Amino acid sequence: MKNKTKKLILLKSYGQHSNRLIQNLHFEAFCLEHRIEYLNPTFKEDFLYLNPCSTKTSFYVKFLLTNILVGIGLFKRSKTVKKIFSLYWLFSKVRIIKYIDYEDEKMYTNCEKKLLNAFETRKVVFVGGWCFKVPKLIEKHRNALINKYSLNPIYFENNNFYQKFIKLKKPENILIGIHIRRGDYKEWQQGKYYFEDDVYLNYINSLSQKISRETEKKQIFIIFSNETVNFKEKENLLISKEDWYIDHLIMSHCDYLLGTRSTFSLWASYLGNNTFYCIRDRSGNIENTITDFYENDLAHILGEYEAKKVSKIVVSSE
Repeated sequence: MKNKTKKLILLKSYGQHSNRLIQNLHFEAFCLEHRIEYLNPTFKEDFLYLNPCSTKTSFYVKFLLTNILVGIGLFKRSKTVKKIFSLYWLFSKVRIIKYIDYEDEKMYTNCEKKLLNAFETRKVVFVGGWCFKVPKLIEKHRNALINKYSLNPIYFENNNFYQKFIKLKKPENILIGIHIRRGDYKEWQQGKYYFEDDVYLNYINSLSQKISRETEKKQIFIIFSNETVNFKEKENLLISKEDWYIDHLIMSHCDYLLGTRSTFSLWASYLGNNTFYCIRDRSGNIENTITDFYENDLAHILGEYEAKKVSKIVVSSE
């Protein structure tokens, strides 16, 4: 039974759909482990088709996010002003509420223990930010979380592209999802993970060769992207033009995933428990990718070098 006297409420979401799902994943796994009631009112409008966690208290959370300087044009774009003049920030400073901000990567260290300590003096704790990570717990509670966040069949069972994909999911086929992510990646980290089609093609060929050495099964590739790509559909190559949640579903059912460092691929990999080859350079060599889930997840906040060290510690202690 959950401890009904204790509640964790996600006050501030982070990023777009996939980032928010990964953010939610770690907080909810923490609550499952420690039998704390979990509420995420930020899911109220965008994630109802996933049958998500409780979205109660949305009105109260909206109130806490109110900025007392709202409407004053001079301050509209200032992140600092938006923060320090928001009611949740002011209330936390005078200890009306307990709010823990996980926006700084330094908050990752001992984050589970810090959050548990907060419940020693408070029954309700509010959280936000991106840097709360509990890799052991998301693995421990994977089955329960996958079941909870699997897409409701009414949203995909009559989808034509999904039906086409399912017909290809046979023992004699290997299905490989390719997620091409560009857009804002041209600026993010100085374009380190922004790759043109030819780079993806080199990785596709490299992965194809690797798989061919292991099996003679037919390889079928499915391209997923939110922008136009130069690949042409053919017998063994499909291009999805579906909504993001349909893409998540189909990617999760692929045998392998290939893409750059993106939480979109990461979430699909978590749901499907499949191998995600994360591209991190322009070499085109599949052996240079990273397939460890924890390392790919932690790299978003710690960087590649630190994430590699931490993921080794996590795995060795399991």
